[in-house]
Amino acid sequence: MKKGVKIAFVLVVLAVVVVVFFSYRAVMDRKNSELSVKTAKATVGDVAAYLSVSATIESQKKKDYYAPQAKVKKVYVKVGDRVKKGDVLVTFETQDYTAQIEQAKIQYDNAVLQRDELYAQKKEIEDKIKELDAQISSLEKSNNQDAAKLESLKQQRANIQPVSDARIKQAENSVKLAKLALDNAKKAAAEVQDKITADFSGVVTAVNVVEGAMANAMQPAVTVMDLSNLKAVAKLGRFDVAKVSLGQRVILRNGKKSYNGEVNFIEPVASTTMSASGQESTVGVEIKILDKNPDLKVGFDVDADILIGSKTGVVKVPVEAIRQEKDKTSVFVVEQGKAKQKEVQTGLWADDEVEIISGLTAGETVILNPGLKVTDGAPVRLPSSSEPGGRMQ
Repeated sequence: MKKGVKIAFVLVVLAVVVVVFFSYRAVMDRKNSELSVKTAKATVGDVAAYLSVSATIESQKKKDYYAPQAKVKKVYVKVGDRVKKGDVLVTFETQDYTAQIEQAKIQYDNAVLQRDELYAQKKEIEDKIKELDAQISSLEKSNNQDAAKLESLKQQRANIQPVSDARIKQAENSVKLAKLALDNAKKAAAEVQDKITADFSGVVTAVNVVEGAMANAMQPAVTVMDLSNLKAVAKLGRFDVAKVSLGQRVILRNGKKSYNGEVNFIEPVASTTMSASGQESTVGVEIKILDKNPDLKVGFDVDADILIGSKTGVVKVPVEAIRQEKDKTSVFVVEQGKAKQKEVQTGLWADDEVEIISGLTAGETVILNPGLKVTDGAPVRLPSSSEPGGRMQ
């Protein structure tokens, strides 16, 4: 009897073990058939799209001052000096045109005198001829002609030589030539650059002249910049520049500091440069820096984020939730433990999130990075608290 009881007990235990084993296996098989996915919530909020580029800091006001081909007399500034409008920066040894101008003026005055004397002489002769012609005519009409006097008057008239038009023209040309010489001397004196004067207040950033040496007219003698008024300049290709327009807000980043700016100029034509990869055509975009920027240095690069679009109060999801196929854009949502594919219409794309115009409502749970194994109706499970991942918003 005791032996039969033992056999029965063993059989019951074996049966329990078998049932537990197969139940556990069924649970594990079901669990293994479910895809573990990471998810996030569709939310309502703002979407801002930025174009991130590199820009170079430049001065909004800069001038290169060029010197004449002359000997440098004195240099009044050095690099780093602050100058005011009207300050003399450099002086030069130049030709003195005072004597040349005085000589030209004397020649002009003499030419005018000679011309005016010729005018007076011509008038005097013409008046004398008129007087003789009148006397001769009067005697010829007289009944009591004085033949000797008439002959004498005619002889005087014949001996008078009038001033020719050629002599008058020659005198007038002499005046014109003298006037031209005087004007050229004055112009040469006015064009003499005997000094360089600052046109605006700023900081001297380059000095390329030495006292006592000849200045190089091909190289800027002095460069002055207004370092309190800076801008950032970015070079954009044809695809990026199409996204940029005047007035767009910009965030400039230099290390841990950021500055506000706005796009205030876009070059009208592209420029072509040679690079290691060949020719490259770009358009310059200037960004006005709106904040005080004592830490920014001309010539350094900064990161520029140009706001190319923004939406407020829209449904949005992480970019990782979007699956783009040839003919449709969709997301996978989790409903009752299964993946459900929903076709959506997207709007503004940002770096890490995208606007959903239609096809999805706020609060729905979307699957992130849905691989090819994620299909419509596939069983899915969210990572447990002991598993890594599971991003929820």
